[in-house]
Amino acid sequence: MRRTYLVVVCFITALLVSCSSKQVRTTGEETNRAAEFLKFGNQFLQQGDYENAFRAFSVVYENYPTSAEYIDAVIGLSKCYGAFKDYDKQFELLYSLIRENMVPSRVPEIYLLIAEFYENSAGISEQLTGAGDKDYQTAIDYLKKAVAYENSNDTLSKAHAQFKIGHLYEKLGDFENAIAAYQDTINRFGGTVWAQEAEKQIQLIREKMRLQAQYEQLKSGNQGPESQMPAADTLRSVASPEDTSATP
Repeated sequence: MRRTYLVVVCFITALLVSCSSKQVRTTGEETNRAAEFLKFGNQFLQQGDYENAFRAFSVVYENYPTSAEYIDAVIGLSKCYGAFKDYDKQFELLYSLIRENMVPSRVPEIYLLIAEFYENSAGISEQLTGAGDKDYQTAIDYLKKAVAYENSNDTLSKAHAQFKIGHLYEKLGDFENAIAAYQDTINRFGGTVWAQEAEKQIQLIREKMRLQAQYEQLKSGNQGPESQMPAADTLRSVASPEDTSATP
C-alpha cells in the first residue's frame, strides 16, 4: 500500500513539473508573438499605414494585456485613433494609462501625448470657432506635469515637454513666456536635441520681434523724412498730368 502511494505521489509530481514546463514555454511564445506584432505595428505606423498599424497594435492590446509590449501597443493605438480623428478614443486610451499608473517611468511620455491631443483639439477649435486658447493652455498644463513628474528619469521626454511649452506659448503669441520656456529647456536639459532646438527658436523669435518693432516704428512715423511719405490711398487720389488728360 505504501509503495503504491509513493508511485502515485511521484506520478503527480512529474505531471506538475511537466505542466509547469509547458506553461513557461507557452508564456515565452506569447511574449515573442506580442513583440512581433508590436514591431510590425510600429513599422506600419512609420509608413503612415494606420489601418494595418491599428490591426497589429490591437492584437497586443486584446490578447497580451500583461506583456511588456502592452503599453507601447496602447500608445500606438492612440496615435492611430489620432490619425483617424477619433480624438475621444485617443484621449480615453492615454488617460487610462495615467489612471492605472502601470509604468511610472513612461508617465512623462504619456503626458506629452495627452498634450498633443489638446494641441490638436485647439487647432480644430480655431478652425470652427476661431478660438483655441483654452485647449492650448490645457496642453501647457499637461506639459508642465510631464516636466515636474518625479518618478521618472525620462530626461528626453521631459526636455521635449519643456520645449513644447515654449512652442505653444509662441502659438498663442506670448513671445515673452515662449522665450522663457525655451531658455528653461536650455538651462535644465542642456546637451539634448531639444535644448539645441530651443536656442534656434529663441533667435527666430527675437528676429521676429526686431522686425515687428521696426515695422511699428515705421508706421508711427518715427523714421525721419522717409516717414512723411503719403499713404497709398493719398497717392492714388492725386491724378498725374497724364491721368488728367486721359480723363473724359
